[in-house]
Amino acid sequence: MVLCKVVQPEIELHSKLRDIHIEYDKVVIGSSLEALVYCYLNNVPFVCSQLSSPFRFEYFNWDDDLSIFGAKNVTHPVKSNLGETTRGIDKLWLWERLFFYLSVAGLCPLSDKATSLRISDNIIKATTPNARMAKIHFNELIVFDDTSVLGLGVPEIKDKIYTVYDWFDVRSGMKHEYDRLEDTTDFVNHILFYPSDRVAGEHNFKDAIGVSYLTKENLSSFEYSDINARFKTLYMMKEAAIRGARNGRDMKNKARYKYYSVKIENTKRDIIEPQKIYESCGNTTFNYDSFNDIIDKNPLQDSYVSKLIKRIRRS
Repeated sequence: MVLCKVVQPEIELHSKLRDIHIEYDKVVIGSSLEALVYCYLNNVPFVCSQLSSPFRFEYFNWDDDLSIFGAKNVTHPVKSNLGETTRGIDKLWLWERLFFYLSVAGLCPLSDKATSLRISDNIIKATTPNARMAKIHFNELIVFDDTSVLGLGVPEIKDKIYTVYDWFDVRSGMKHEYDRLEDTTDFVNHILFYPSDRVAGEHNFKDAIGVSYLTKENLSSFEYSDINARFKTLYMMKEAAIRGARNGRDMKNKARYKYYSVKIENTKRDIIEPQKIYESCGNTTFNYDSFNDIIDKNPLQDSYVSKLIKRIRRS
């Protein structure tokens, strides 16, 4: 008896929408807070090859009016070695809110799925995973971010200063009153303290970030390395009278305690490249306006997004 095995022919799966074609009168490239604010105010869609959310510890000024976004700018005190100031809410909160509402309104057609963008003949060719292509046809293009975008021309670097974030785990000296420490030099210009992610729940244990403003030459110099950033951060913390954990009582004075020295460890270094400047040409415009400038120049249009925010605000 001969046994036969029936082999089903392999079926190659193809999406009916392998190449997607979308047409817009106006479209934005970029996903920074400024780009999303522009899209919200003008009811314009946006595409990007990489999400560009604000830095985790960027805040609005205490007097910034956010009512146009259906938000309240709650103020918070900030304690530093120069005294106490006031800040508004974090920018990341508003960015997440706008990204969600723009997506719900259909103004983020590719979400975060594009890996690269190429501009050619009034078409944005967006490459997506699995070698698929989305072609977005436009009459007017506004560019906020050039990350992984081809076909923009040759840029100029306006400010050749890199922003550097040195992250530190504080092993001893996590409890103190400061939110930030200020200095006058570009290397570790200031230190930000934040509730440690290594400790669960609500607490007052703080880790640190040293923020520097360096040139490209500085980045390749040991003098400005993450190791020396650690030494500078330790020095600034000690100058602010931040102490480590308790180390028992002083034997000569039982009413006093002794303390360990402050101890910190490098965890990572993030380097933010300076902004590139392009010249606007034809129907392609490059927008470098600030958050407040965009609000001043672009009155809010009556759109699905604005109605959605108003309805949620009333509920």
